[in-house]
Amino acid sequence: LIVFPQRVLRSKCLCLFVYIMLAVIVGRHTQNKMKSIVGLTLLLLISCQGRQENAAVADKLNSVRSSEVVKIQQDSLFTLDINVDENFVKINAPKELDFELPDSSAKTEPFKTGDFNADNKKDVMVYLGACGTGGCMYGLFLNQYDNYYKLAFMDYLKGAEFKTDKNGLWIIKSFEEIEPYNPSKLQVSNFKFDKGKYYYHLDTTFVHHDTIDD
Repeated sequence: LIVFPQRVLRSKCLCLFVYIMLAVIVGRHTQNKMKSIVGLTLLLLISCQGRQENAAVADKLNSVRSSEVVKIQQDSLFTLDINVDENFVKINAPKELDFELPDSSAKTEPFKTGDFNADNKKDVMVYLGACGTGGCMYGLFLNQYDNYYKLAFMDYLKGAEFKTDKNGLWIIKSFEEIEPYNPSKLQVSNFKFDKGKYYYHLDTTFVHHDTIDD
């Protein structure tokens, strides 16, 4: 008995050829070749038809699953409508997330764009207002595709600066005066991206003294 891989038998014409050849071989040892050929040909047609139907059902199920995955992903992502001319970002939160802007009266503006998490996509840091002595609130949205984003940072920043580490990941730096209006003594905070949690966290904080030589 000759066994062929299933992927080979997917071709109806190839299946027909193989079964007819088998029928001829079997027929050499029987007195009625035609019965063998007809019987095996019918078996072939039924088998190939069943494979095609199963493949069609599988393709339909895969298509449905893919659509469901995309919908689930979209339902958990933010959408950003960026108006460059008006320097304005409209933030649309996902329905499943109870999200409110920290300052509903503030004009949400693009503050910094770049590839923050080194995935070759353009991310956006947005000014959210709610300003105080500790700075203003900012949100970092990491692009997933098209205008769909994940929120990866939302905190107060003051005098924000950015630098990249050896892996191309951006580090967010913030500088806050320990004493009001005294820039010689600053609390420096460094926020780094956590790939596992897909979020920026406070990595280090220290006090910087700006000494002036007499």
